[in-house]
Amino acid sequence: MPEWFQNGGFVMWPLLVCSVAGVAIILERCWSLRRQRIIPVELGAAIRQRGGDAAALDRLKSAGEKDQSVLGELTRVAFDHASLHKTENIEAVQALARQVVGRMERGLTTLGLIAELGPLLGLLGTVNGMLRLFADVANRGMSDPKQISAGISEALVATFTGLFIAIPALIAYMYLRRRIETLVLEMERYVDELLTRLYP
Repeated sequence: MPEWFQNGGFVMWPLLVCSVAGVAIILERCWSLRRQRIIPVELGAAIRQRGGDAAALDRLKSAGEKDQSVLGELTRVAFDHASLHKTENIEAVQALARQVVGRMERGLTTLGLIAELGPLLGLLGTVNGMLRLFADVANRGMSDPKQISAGISEALVATFTGLFIAIPALIAYMYLRRRIETLVLEMERYVDELLTRLYP
C-alpha cells in the first residue's frame, strides 16, 4: 500500500471498503437505470399513438411482449389484466410498480450510508491521530518533531480521505434518487395513457 495510505491509520481500511463499494454501486446503478432499459423510445412511441381499435392494441400488445424493459413489463401486466375492471387492473399495475421501484432503488440505501460513514470514519481517524500525537508528546515531550508530524499526518489523511469518499457518494446518491423519481413519473404517464386506451 502507498505510504500515505499507511499514514492514515487503521480507519483507512474501512474507508477503502467504502470507496470500492460506493464505486461499484454507482457504476451498477448508472448501467441499470439507462433510459433504454427503463423506458425504450419505441415502446413509448407505440403507447402514445392514439386509437383504441383492436388492431392497434394488438400491435401494442405484441410490442410489449417482445420488450424486456420495465415499461414493457408494466405493459404486459396491463394487457394480462385487461379483462378485469379498470380498478383491478390499476391495482395489479401498481403492485408491480412498487416492486419495480424497489429494484430501481437497490443499493441506494448503502450508497447513502457510505456518504454518511465517510466523514465519521475520517473523524475517527482524526481523533486517533490526535490521541497518538498527545501520547507521544506526553511520553517524549516536544523533542521529536517527526513523531509529532506523524500524528498530525494521520489525522489529516484520514479526514481528507473520508471527505473525498463521502462527497462523490452524496452527489451520486442525490443524482440517482432524482433520476429514479423522474423515470417513475414518466412511467406513470405512459401507464395512464395505456390504461386510457384499454378502457376508452
